[in-house]
Amino acid sequence: SASSADLLRMFEKVNGQGQTILMVTHSVKAASRAGRVLFIKDGEVFHQVYRGDSSDAGFYQVISDTLTMLQAGGDAR
Repeated sequence: SASSADLLRMFEKVNGQGQTILMVTHSVKAASRAGRVLFIKDGEVFHQVYRGDSSDAGFYQVISDTLTMLQAGGDAR
C-alpha cells in the first residue's frame, strides 16, 4: 500500500506538470485520485465523472455510487 501511495503521488506530480496519464484500474481508491474517471461497458465508454472540487473521499463516494448504479443495471447517463 505504501508503494501504491508513492506511485499515485508521482502520477499527480507528473500530471501537474502537464502530462496526461491514463491509468486502468478496478481500484476505487486509486481512481479517486484522478481528475476524471471513465467507465467502460462492453468495450465502450459508458459514463464519466469529473472530480471538480471534490476531495479524494468525496470523489471516492461518487465513483462508488456510480459503480453501484451501473452494477444494478442502472443507466448513469
